[in-house]
Amino acid sequence: MSTTSESEVLARYLSDPAHAGVYRLDAARIETPVVSVSEKRGAAVAGGDWRRLPAAQYWSREALLDGLAASLAFPDHFGRNWDAAWDCLTELDWGEERALVVLVPAAPADEAAMAVFVELMRDAAEHWAARGHALVTLIVSETPVTVGLRTAPEWPLGPGAR
Repeated sequence: MSTTSESEVLARYLSDPAHAGVYRLDAARIETPVVSVSEKRGAAVAGGDWRRLPAAQYWSREALLDGLAASLAFPDHFGRNWDAAWDCLTELDWGEERALVVLVPAAPADEAAMAVFVELMRDAAEHWAARGHALVTLIVSETPVTVGLRTAPEWPLGPGAR
């Protein structure tokens, strides 16, 4: 009988561009391997290149843009606005058959800014999925789910997923 590790399940899931998108990850239910691999900034583990936005006290528009720029190494000429973020997101360099996973730590958020961020990352995920790559954004959220995150589905891989 073959057993599949949680990391293998996660790698298999992330390798499929059909799973690209933006997901909510309940802070009270964060499980390994998400926590262990997400702490290895920029590490190619569990089927993806994991990037974590720096922790913020509050996710304002500026904090989201600056965090995204820092975690994905946007160029110096990045204009700190949503359009410039889109330009940088659609010009990312990809490794062969790897997913890019962006983890956003839990913090209170400006609802409007978070809604735009979710839409931006969803659009970028669709852009890359059409090109055979999986961009996955995991936003750690406290309960109850805020308005800005209601359009993001819950992360489907929980304990015992195979």
